[in-house]
Amino acid sequence: MQKRKSVTTLTKENSLPCISMSRGATMQQQGVELQGNVAIVTGASRELGAAMAEALAGAGAAVLVAHCAEPELADTVVERIIARGGQAAAHDADCSSVAANQQLVAHAVALWGRLDIFVANAGITMSRSFLETDEAMWDRLSNLNLKGSFFGAQAAARQMIAQPAQGTGGRIVFSSSVTGVRAVPNLAAYGVTKAGLIHMARVLGFELGRYGITVNALGIGATVNERNLRDDPQYAEHWDSVMPTGRVGQPADVAAALMFLVRADAAMVNGHTLMIDGGWTTYSPVP
Repeated sequence: MQKRKSVTTLTKENSLPCISMSRGATMQQQGVELQGNVAIVTGASRELGAAMAEALAGAGAAVLVAHCAEPELADTVVERIIARGGQAAAHDADCSSVAANQQLVAHAVALWGRLDIFVANAGITMSRSFLETDEAMWDRLSNLNLKGSFFGAQAAARQMIAQPAQGTGGRIVFSSSVTGVRAVPNLAAYGVTKAGLIHMARVLGFELGRYGITVNALGIGATVNERNLRDDPQYAEHWDSVMPTGRVGQPADVAAALMFLVRADAAMVNGHTLMIDGGWTTYSPVP
């Protein structure tokens, strides 16, 4: 089936327009720390991924907003970036597929000539007790959360190694979770995939460090998003009550942590998982 081409990718070859808004800060005014860098964020059509994509663009990076069959949402993210003076395009990819990850990287290179930052954020959450978990659920979780992240990182790393060095050797970041380090009821299979990402950051950081590429993970804690609020309209209030900081996380908190890890002066942070949980994993109560 032919994929719908995102309207925001229909720009002149190898470039995207930088459009400044007359009111408010443009992305050029916000920062140029990542100017000349190219980034991919998977799962970028919704809150967490969108916040990360917009933060990278705000620092000057050209960003490929990867999504899975959500073109309207992805286009909205791209349009926000472009309206504020940034560079972005959308790409529809099933990130559980090895070939799709390779095509994703190739698209970024076709647009902007290189790849410097790869954020493996695409993932799914499925809740079921261990005794009720079936093979189909296990396969769906592991294919996207683990396999997709592994082969996405592989495609990205191969490109980073092959291209001329520029600034950092490259940055790869996985979206993991507090469930990868703490047991949470009914999240056995999901938690195992997120624990796998934590170790993936370690072993890939070890293997790729010689090329100047750092590989790290984000240990994302309770964070407000559309799915959580749909499942529990009082999600924020419930989690506020058990957080050492007194509040639940927001997508901007995750984006801020990502921006630290991709900085040039974070070159010695490698194979690490940065917890973004307000201290929840120090004692781990569930509301």
